[in-house]
Amino acid sequence: MRVLLYLFWLGFFALVIAGAGAFWFSQEIGQAASNLAEPVAYEVKSGATGRSVAADLEEKELIVNALAFRLLLTYYEKKQNASLRAGHFLVDPKKDIKGVLDDLLHGDTLTRKATIPEGYVKRQVAEALEKQDIVTAQEFGQALQEADLGWKFPSDLEGYLFPSTYSFPYDCTGPQAVKQMTDQFRQVVEPMMEKYKATAPLGLRDTVILASLVEREAQVPSERPLIAGVYINRINKGMKLECDATVQFALGKQKAVLLYSDLEISSPYNTYRYKGLPPGPICSPGAASLEAAFNPKKSDYLFYVRDDIKNDGSHRFGRDFREHEANIRKYQR
Repeated sequence: MRVLLYLFWLGFFALVIAGAGAFWFSQEIGQAASNLAEPVAYEVKSGATGRSVAADLEEKELIVNALAFRLLLTYYEKKQNASLRAGHFLVDPKKDIKGVLDDLLHGDTLTRKATIPEGYVKRQVAEALEKQDIVTAQEFGQALQEADLGWKFPSDLEGYLFPSTYSFPYDCTGPQAVKQMTDQFRQVVEPMMEKYKATAPLGLRDTVILASLVEREAQVPSERPLIAGVYINRINKGMKLECDATVQFALGKQKAVLLYSDLEISSPYNTYRYKGLPPGPICSPGAASLEAAFNPKKSDYLFYVRDDIKNDGSHRFGRDFREHEANIRKYQR
C-alpha cells in the first residue's frame, strides 16, 4: 500500500513538474525574442552548432533565452528534420523565439543588390561595387588580376564583366563578384554564339570588342545593328574605323568634344591612326550591343554622324564621304 502511495505521489509530482516545464517553455517561446527594436543581420557561420548559435544570439541580445531556443531547435531537428544553414539572415527581435528560429531555418539568406550599367570600364565597375557596399574597389581589382576562369575569357577581363542588376552574397568577396559577373556574361553570350555561329562576321573576342564600340557609340537602340554594320563594312574595305569612343578610351577620360590633337594620341586604341579593331574592348557591352555585333545589319553605309537637329542621340548615315560631308553640313551644329 505504501509503495502504491509513493508511486502515486511520484507520478503526481512528475506531472506537475512536466506541466510547469511545458508552461514555462510555451511562455518563453511565445514572447518577444528580445528588447531590441530593429531587425539585425545575423550570420550563422559554417559548422556552427545549435548550442553556439543560441549562446551567440543571447550574447548579442537578439534572444533572451538561449535554453528555450536550443530546446525548440532540438524539437525541429527531430520532428521536421530541419537544421541550421550557414549564411546571413535577418533576425527580427520583435518576433518570438519560434519566429526567429523559423527565419534561420527556412528564411532566405540575405543578399546585397547592385546595378552595373552598360558601358562601364573595369575601374568604374570596381568603384560602383564599392559605392553599393558589395566589395572594396581594391579587393575587386585584386581579384581581377588573379582571376583564372578558363572558358574563353582573356586574362584582361575588360569587356567581360556583364552589366546587370545583381544579388551578391551579403558578405561578398572580390573573387565571388568577378565570378558572378563573368558567369552572367557566359549565360548571355553562349546562346548568341550558338544562334549566330554560321553567320557572325567575327570570332568571339572581336565580337566583344565590336560590341563595346557599339555600346559607347549608339544611343538609340534601333541603331545598334546598323552601327555595327558600318564598322564591319569599314573593316572589310580596309578603312580605319575612326571611332571617337576608342580615342576617349585611349585618353582615359570622357570628353564631350574631341580636339584634333586628341586624334593624334599614340595608342593602339586610336582607330583614327590604326586600321581594324582596337586590341581589346573599351567597355562592358550589354546584351543589345552584343546581339548587334553578332548580327550586324547589312547596308551600304560607311559613315555616320550625330543628328544635332533632332538632338535625341540618333545619327545620319552616309554611303560615301560626299554624302557624309553633306550630312555634317546639314545635321551638325
